[in-house]
Amino acid sequence: MRSLLFNLFLFTFTFFCALTAWLLARFSTRKAIWKLLHFWSGTMRRAVRYGLNGRIEVRGKHHWKPGVSQLIVGKHQSELDVIMMVDELDDFSAVVMAELEKLPFFTTILHGLDLVMVKVDEGKQGRTQQIIDGGKRIAAQGRDMLIYPEGELMKLGAKERYRSGVGNLYTNMNVEVIPVAFSVGVIWPQRDWTKRANQRGVMEFMDPIPPGLPYDAFMALIEERLETRTMDLIRECAPPDVRTAAEERHARGANNHT
Repeated sequence: MRSLLFNLFLFTFTFFCALTAWLLARFSTRKAIWKLLHFWSGTMRRAVRYGLNGRIEVRGKHHWKPGVSQLIVGKHQSELDVIMMVDELDDFSAVVMAELEKLPFFTTILHGLDLVMVKVDEGKQGRTQQIIDGGKRIAAQGRDMLIYPEGELMKLGAKERYRSGVGNLYTNMNVEVIPVAFSVGVIWPQRDWTKRANQRGVMEFMDPIPPGLPYDAFMALIEERLETRTMDLIRECAPPDVRTAAEERHARGANNHT
C-alpha cells in the first residue's frame, strides 16, 4: 500500500511539475526552472522519508565546489539518485540522448536547462564530438557536468562497460572529477514499481580526481573507485536478501541482462 500511494503521488506531482517547467522554459529563465526542480526534488525526498520511512544520508558534500566547474560521475541505480543529484547540486548540465526530445514537454525543458544532447544516429565519431564540444561549453560557463558512465540504470551489484563519454569529458574539460557512489537503490530499486519501506541509503561524494591523468588510467581509476565504494555502501545498507543478490551479481561481473 505504501508503494502504491507513493507511486501515485510521484507520477501526479511530477506531471504537474513537468508542465510548470515547460511553461517556465518557454517564458522564464533557467534559474526559475532550477527553483522548481529543487522544489520537486525536495518534495520527493520528503515523500521518501515520510511516505516510505526511508532515510538517506549524504556524505562528503564538501568535495562539491559551488561556482567551480566539476565533472560529476555517478553510479546510476535508481530514479532516486537523480532526485538526490537535483536536490544536492545546482544548475548543472548533463549528457542526455536527444531522443528524449520526443517525450511530451521535454524539448522545451531540455533546451531551457541547457543540457548536452547527443544524437545517437550520428555515429560513434559524431557522438564523441558532440560530448566533447558540450563539455567544453559547460566548463567555460563554470557549470558542473553530470554523467552516468554506464549509460543506464543498474541493478544492485551489476556493472556495464564504462563508456568512452566519461573519459572524453575528463580529458577535454580539464576539471576535477567528483565520483558519487550510491546505495539508494536499496530503497527505490531500478524501475521497480514496488519500493522498499523502512530502508536506509547513502549518497557519497568521494575524494576528487584531479585533471591530467592519461585517458586509460582515468577510466580504470573511476571504474575501480565507483564500483568498490558502491558495493561497500550496498553491504552497509541492504537487507540480507538484497545484499546476497547484489553480492552474487558483483562476484560474477554481471550486467543487467545476465
